Amino acid sequence: MRSQTKPSPRVPKKYGGLWIAWNHARTKIIASGITLPETIAAAEAAGEVQAYFTKAPHATSRFVGVTR
Repeated sequence: MRSQTKPSPRVPKKYGGLWIAWNHARTKIIASGITLPETIAAAEAAGEVQAYFTKAPHATSRFVGVTR
């Protein structure tokens, strides 16, 4: 059974290591911050009441995966 979760779009490097707030449709970054409460406040100030929050990996992080 497939997951119903949408994959997030690519995040620009300038947001590396920060919390980011996406609009409800997850098509645009509307706010960012060092802490989650700071980012929530910025998203609310931008007028988005149903924002989606995520922490962006640091720009220097690399992900490697292996399957069997």
